Amino acid sequence: MIARNSQNSQLRALPIAMSILAVAIAWPQIVHPASHTGTDWNDFVRGGVFGLAIGLLLMTVINLRRERSRGPKEPGRA
Repeated sequence: MIARNSQNSQLRALPIAMSILAVAIAWPQIVHPASHTGTDWNDFVRGGVFGLAIGLLLMTVINLRRERSRGPKEPGRA
């Protein structure tokens, strides 16, 4: 994962995923379709960025849910 060394590595991936999602939402204002000869590539890249952001968000939520269902860690155990 992105920051595996950290204790809360799932929480470190959440702001990254939200930033990628913000870029995907703002994509039409950042890259204007008129500046490209074909808008198909523009739509393809925007869809890929959306897919990356949603996949990372889902992975983070699933990992957090799995971690919470295990219960709290005991202080003496690793």
